[in-house]
Amino acid sequence: MIAAVRDFLRATPDRRGLALEAVPLLVRANRMVAGKDFPDTLSFGLVPLGPRRATDIALLSRTVAAIAWRMPFRALCFEQGLTVQRMLRRRGIPARLHYGIAAGDELKAHVWISVDGTIVHGGEVAPRYAEVAAWG
Repeated sequence: MIAAVRDFLRATPDRRGLALEAVPLLVRANRMVAGKDFPDTLSFGLVPLGPRRATDIALLSRTVAAIAWRMPFRALCFEQGLTVQRMLRRRGIPARLHYGIAAGDELKAHVWISVDGTIVHGGEVAPRYAEVAAWG
């Protein structure tokens, strides 16, 4: 906990702002994934596009991933994807959430986010998954 506070205080003002926005969104996304049906959960990220704002998409993605790692609950690809999609769409960036599966000894799923066809979050393992649906 102390390390997380130290990291927060050392962060740039932009990153601190993104972190403060991401924390409650990850909490809400976690609750949606745990307790809502799939269409309701997807609606969390599918907010209307806001006015276009200059945004460092890579910084936003890295910040959400870093915050998710420090949460006291599960905040994996689905929760992160919903959060990143929502944050980008609020900034007028038409983020698209992709849902993929990989079959093997057990069925696995992964979520990633793209903007204009370029993966911006969750892309490190996305090639291992076959996309079955996308929203946004």
